[in-house]
Amino acid sequence: MIEWLIGAAVLGGLGSLLGNDEKRPHMGSRHQKTQNKIEQPKPPSIGSDSDFSEWRNKWEPSVNWSKWIPKSLASEITQKFPPYENGGSPEEPVAKQGISIISDSIARSRLTRCEEALGLEFAHHNSRFLISQREKLSDFFSSVERNPLTDEQVECCICMDDAVQIVAAAGSGKTSTIVARVGYVLREGLALPEQILILAFNRSVKDELEARIKERLSGIENIGLISVKTFNAFGLEVIGKSTGRKPRLADWVELGGDVQAISEIVDDLCQRDPRFRLDWDMFRTVYGRDIGEWESIKQPRSDATGQGSIQTADGKYVKSQEERMICDFLFYYGVPYQYESPYEHDTVSEEHSQYHPDFYYPRTNLYHEHFALDVKGNAPAHFSGDYVAGVRWKRTLHKEKKTQLFETTSHGLRNGDDIDRLRVELEQRGEILEFDESRPSPGQEPIPAKQLASTIRAFQQHVKSNGLSHQDLHNAIAKLERGHRERLTRFVKIYERVADEWQRLLQSEESVDFDDMLLAAIHHIECGTYKSPYKMVLADEFQDVSQAKMRLLKTLKESAEPSSNLCVVGDDWQGINRFAGADISVMTGFEKTFPNSTRLTLSKTFRCPKILCDASSEFIQKNPKQIKKTVETTNTYETPPLHVFAAETMSSAIDRLERHLEQLFGAAKAGDLDIANGKKVTVMLLGRYHKDKPASLNAWKRAFGSQLDLSFSTAHASKGLEADYVMLLNVTEGLMGFPSQIVDDPVLQLAMPEPDDFPLAEERRLFYVSLTRARRQTRIYTLQDKPSRFVIELAKDGHTEIKIDGATMKFCPKCETGTLSQKTGRYGPFEACSAHPGCGYTKRLLSFSSNETTSAHTVRLKKPISDGATCPTCNQGTMVVRSGQNNQPFLGCSSFPRCRTTAPITDPRDAMENTNRSN
Repeated sequence: MIEWLIGAAVLGGLGSLLGNDEKRPHMGSRHQKTQNKIEQPKPPSIGSDSDFSEWRNKWEPSVNWSKWIPKSLASEITQKFPPYENGGSPEEPVAKQGISIISDSIARSRLTRCEEALGLEFAHHNSRFLISQREKLSDFFSSVERNPLTDEQVECCICMDDAVQIVAAAGSGKTSTIVARVGYVLREGLALPEQILILAFNRSVKDELEARIKERLSGIENIGLISVKTFNAFGLEVIGKSTGRKPRLADWVELGGDVQAISEIVDDLCQRDPRFRLDWDMFRTVYGRDIGEWESIKQPRSDATGQGSIQTADGKYVKSQEERMICDFLFYYGVPYQYESPYEHDTVSEEHSQYHPDFYYPRTNLYHEHFALDVKGNAPAHFSGDYVAGVRWKRTLHKEKKTQLFETTSHGLRNGDDIDRLRVELEQRGEILEFDESRPSPGQEPIPAKQLASTIRAFQQHVKSNGLSHQDLHNAIAKLERGHRERLTRFVKIYERVADEWQRLLQSEESVDFDDMLLAAIHHIECGTYKSPYKMVLADEFQDVSQAKMRLLKTLKESAEPSSNLCVVGDDWQGINRFAGADISVMTGFEKTFPNSTRLTLSKTFRCPKILCDASSEFIQKNPKQIKKTVETTNTYETPPLHVFAAETMSSAIDRLERHLEQLFGAAKAGDLDIANGKKVTVMLLGRYHKDKPASLNAWKRAFGSQLDLSFSTAHASKGLEADYVMLLNVTEGLMGFPSQIVDDPVLQLAMPEPDDFPLAEERRLFYVSLTRARRQTRIYTLQDKPSRFVIELAKDGHTEIKIDGATMKFCPKCETGTLSQKTGRYGPFEACSAHPGCGYTKRLLSFSSNETTSAHTVRLKKPISDGATCPTCNQGTMVVRSGQNNQPFLGCSSFPRCRTTAPITDPRDAMENTNRSN
């Protein structure tokens, strides 16, 4: 129900807001008197009952009490008919009669409260109007679509506030709601067919809406006169009618060749301009991967016993993205270096272990430390211990030992100073730096040129949609307090050259792109050269709308006389087209754009089972910027609907998928799946990329096609589709996994007014879309040694279990984020953490013999456990209290040194007592 619906008793306050007499003026059958009076301070008087009645008589004839009253009418009334003091007149409103600041303040306060009171009265009218219309048109709402509309859908049809936003859950019948709303508008005479405009995101959505309207509303005269268009087609129409010259869209833009066009522009610039080529290649090799925000830096260990988990271009593993960037710079400039090799002097003491400087340059005998410090020399607030004291110790050590130390910092790396300083320092010491972008990389390869071209195109669409100039971008970078400023500066420099060439190419062909066309259409509507004939404007898939399309809707609504009614439908949880210029803040910020708007919700899905609804809803709402809603379902399917299967290899994962298809085929053939009307069981295979399509798909269709309707789709293309069973393939961690780690470049946020900076926000929404395609089950296929972080999250939140040959995958007891998979080494089988090499946890699966020894690394568990508990690593020894440095107690495995597991204790005081007693 509309959030501001009120009880009739609330309206009793209207009289006290508008007058000071305890006897409230009669307001007709629309008002009720308050039965219980509550003592409260009386508001300032606006005059006697006769004054109030006179004021009401002026505005009441302008209100149509037989229809829905929009929210904006209250403010329009108080502006056009201000409440006056005794003897006042239209020429002398209250706010102008007083000669003091106090009287002006009282007048403004009275005006505001009068407006609020009218809003309450109109809201009460609308609540009763909603009930009466639902009853009056019950036959229509029951038959306009194949299934009767829900109460939520009916409300979305009847509510005619100035701007209505319908937030529709996946599978909640949003298309049915749009069709029914159009039918309601026509049935009630609120607009003629030719006065209704429906705007769709793309041609397929447009065609579906057009077909459904003609099918379900075929009995309405002139139904074919309703305009159903894509945003782009409508923009071209506006320009054509305004100028008499319809513009031509560039073929290479309209046919989806925009990224290829960017690539060709880059190739041409690289050939013509050596400086641009250097900028391009430097970005791909060194600056292409973002180093994250400074506040998110993970604290490095104080020693070198823990290997890093971030791979560099030369195949090393380092502990931070900042170190990775420095290593990549050194590699592509051909500088030999050592990472975290032992310092040349022994530093082991009671307080310090052996010192391992970050970098050492053997040809110049130079040490290099990279410190996580800001411009003021402070470490991130979340770092434990005294990090800065460690920095001072290293500086003092080098000074005492007379070794040369060069320093870089997080701040210096982000503003671009430190890479230049490092280059100069190395050259002055005799190093020869020669940049070679084609140097063979044994580790992380450079950002693919096509991927970078795609990012530039997405960035361009956001820049144009928001009307930003090159100077606007530079100003935004200058104001940045967080982020990698140097990376953004280099990217914008490349973008400016490419964008200028893009515009030159359009001009040479006398054509336009989509963004320029929309901006031109907006201009013609704003300046009045285009006169809108539409009283009702609807927009579908609003979560995929760009800032420019939102401006088009706003201008179209406000330019009409009187203002058009606007209704938008979408689901911000399914906003997955940022790469095409979509901006999720358009939907989440709708109420700011349209102050008198109303947000309604379609929260009942007809698709997914409850467990799947609950799991996917909790998952997507981890991002606090998503609009909150509680999704309910009509699906009573009871079999567990969410399963995850982990295999050793992708080949074995596909084998498992084939076995599952065989089982479904057998069950369908035996009639055990209870599919209505004898239809085939629909099975949708989903992949993050086209490459995830199984090579055996056609063979499976031939083998199982008599019972199973098999199809494959990418996650993006699956939006709007559904199936009985959905199989998510290759849901692994990695560059081309799910989540993909080659999208969601933070550089896009520079061109967006309200960037969504939640980690992997777009990929999270895409995964939500994938989860919610199933009417019965979603099955996820991953790998044991690199399960997706999304899969791990679902399992840790208790929504599913990760199965390995019938057993449940376990989480690493050390890092608590990785999962354990079985491997075979030189000493037999063992379990290893999927977060290798960052974690390094292993567990032997064979029993220790009496003469067996092991050189396993120390395993430090995070969670406290009890004295005497079985060691979770070897399952042989027990955890006993030992004394460490400064007599601090800890738990260690009794099988030491064969097992080197340690853990914090449950209660340090008890442990000290146990230790003392044993001594």
